[in-house]
Amino acid sequence: MTNPMKYPQPPVELAGAVEHYLYDCTPAEGCGVCAALVVELTDAKKAKKWSAAYDAAAEVRNHANHAGPNKSVGVGA
Repeated sequence: MTNPMKYPQPPVELAGAVEHYLYDCTPAEGCGVCAALVVELTDAKKAKKWSAAYDAAAEVRNHANHAGPNKSVGVGA
């Protein structure tokens, strides 16, 4: 009887490309709500709570005072 390997190759790392797509956002300048959400995003990323990080980034992108979805730049790591 043979014991084949379940994963013959290392997993593919997509984090670099996917992370920018999911977590990048541009807070509106001078907006307290956006600033608080950026703190929430940074804390969630540090704690590796990816769902909370995505939620905070999405809220910043969708915030009423935000510049728009096509103007995203990275926010703290």
